[in-house]
Amino acid sequence: MAGKNDKILVWDVPVRLFHWVLVALMATSYFSGRAGGDWMQLHFWSGYAILTLLFFRLAWGFVGSTTARFSSFLKGPAAAFTHVAHFFRKEGPRDVGHNPLGGAMVLVLIFAVLAQVVTGLFTADTDTGMVNGPLALKVSDKWVERATDFHAWWINVLLILVAVHVAAVVLYLVLKRHNLIGPMITGRKRIDQAVEPGAPAPRLAFASSRLAMSVLLACAALVYFIVRAGG
Repeated sequence: MAGKNDKILVWDVPVRLFHWVLVALMATSYFSGRAGGDWMQLHFWSGYAILTLLFFRLAWGFVGSTTARFSSFLKGPAAAFTHVAHFFRKEGPRDVGHNPLGGAMVLVLIFAVLAQVVTGLFTADTDTGMVNGPLALKVSDKWVERATDFHAWWINVLLILVAVHVAAVVLYLVLKRHNLIGPMITGRKRIDQAVEPGAPAPRLAFASSRLAMSVLLACAALVYFIVRAGG
């Protein structure tokens, strides 16, 4: 019988790398964008890398490991309400991968960041008139202006979403003693926080690293051709 401190592998390497590399790239994009000037080249390269990661995560949500697939954690409003109810019980909620609320937040963050990156492809430097985004010449000045304004405003929404995400992680740690950060580093989660007492460990399927690399390279190639389309 498994003890409560026994751990099971729940997150594959691609999901974990996606999470932490995205964090680093978003910080890079934010501060390089604020710095401006010569830092804008880094800002754009960081944006291209983020777009590659987002395409990868969307694809991995269909072909990746069990816990990485959207079908495993996108459960709808009813499951979200049930999860909230369990949160306030003594034993707390138990989830192998993302819980229903966390899963919804994952999707929201993916598309929120995607909106930021995509509009960045069409932005222009309104102070100097120099075109920045690689696709800015492909659309009218009106759409460039709209994309630029949205890109500058939407970052505030992203900061709020990130703050909510971090606050939720802290809330789980303080109130329920569920460490959500550790498993995203090691890939392993305490079994008593994943399944009901006495229940067997779930049988999870993990996709191969070769598949992950193939998907990543395909996504990088897609971003390359998108960027080159503006040249």
